Amino acid sequence: MLSNQSSGCRDFRRNSIAFAWGLALAEIAAMIPVSALADPPIRLPETSSSVWVNPQQGWVVEAHLCGTELCSHLIAFHMVHPHPPGYIPLDENNIDPKLRGRPLCGVQLMGGFDPAKRKDNKLDGGWVYDPQTGKTYSASLTLVDADHVKLRGYVGIPLFGKTVNLHREDEPAQRCTTPPS
Repeated sequence: MLSNQSSGCRDFRRNSIAFAWGLALAEIAAMIPVSALADPPIRLPETSSSVWVNPQQGWVVEAHLCGTELCSHLIAFHMVHPHPPGYIPLDENNIDPKLRGRPLCGVQLMGGFDPAKRKDNKLDGGWVYDPQTGKTYSASLTLVDADHVKLRGYVGIPLFGKTVNLHREDEPAQRCTTPPS
């Protein structure tokens, strides 16, 4: 899928995809009851949120309810490769040219998951946005346990996709901020 790009670009693209998927995973873990475990079901109250990280890619998302659906937004990230001071990752691969200059901080990466339609420890029917490709994919979230989720982004059917793992975190060391307009 990736053409002859520098390893930094490839890593940033790979990290963006993982981040998007990580968001979805984070949200499902916060909302789905752990029916297969001995612990009581986990529910996310409408007034709270939870923070999830994908340690391999360094993306940190906050999962919460957007209306009646589970969603997540990028709140922090750790750069895999060194960047100059003040570097702000942009949504430069977005398929909408008008959005290519927006900072990734705060971008909604996942949505469409209806907690009322969960089956056991899984939510289907959602979507995940991948900033590395600028595309939105179908997604499912699976709760592994109270602190771990799996997010699967795919095209068409789940067989044609990728899964990333996220774990719950109390709070990121530092939240990203968007620069003033």
